[in-house]
Amino acid sequence: MKDKKRLPRIERQLQLYEHVCRYKIAQFEGICEIFPYNMRLLQRDLADLKDAGLVAVKYSKKARGYIKTGVPAFDEEAAPRRKAHLVRLNRIGRLMSELENEDIPWEDKKENQENGEDREYLTSKDSYNRLFPGLSERTRQRDFEVLRSIGYWVRYDAREHYFDQEEFAFAWSDAPEVIDNDYLEGTW
Repeated sequence: MKDKKRLPRIERQLQLYEHVCRYKIAQFEGICEIFPYNMRLLQRDLADLKDAGLVAVKYSKKARGYIKTGVPAFDEEAAPRRKAHLVRLNRIGRLMSELENEDIPWEDKKENQENGEDREYLTSKDSYNRLFPGLSERTRQRDFEVLRSIGYWVRYDAREHYFDQEEFAFAWSDAPEVIDNDYLEGTW
């Protein structure tokens, strides 16, 4: 744990969210290989993800890891300071799975217009504003910066005059009610 890079809380929790959603069974040992976790910190971060309305997990002894049990409701009763963090965590977590972009470079837009294809392109910025209307431009920039810091590619290319976004490889699969050997072995 000492040799691992310490991440800001929001980045650590978002990377944990991505890790939990990516795998059918997120094992504690596997999580600790990637993140600087002890059991208490992991439980606190999982509780924040649940209270932020992103993902609920339970520990399965048979699976020897955490399995997803669904998407919980946002905790509206949280204390004001914690609620502000949960709102931000929810917003950026949703961006990881819902942000869209179909923008193309300026030259390609001009060429399409010359060929008679004149249309509006949905940019990452437009998508953000649809998901979270009324938030400031500075908040969007900060949220995109957090996404970039955890490995997501979303930026505005000033030279080409377009938003560039890599397809986010965000996966989700629910665990069955009963964890049997077929599920553990991936042969269901």
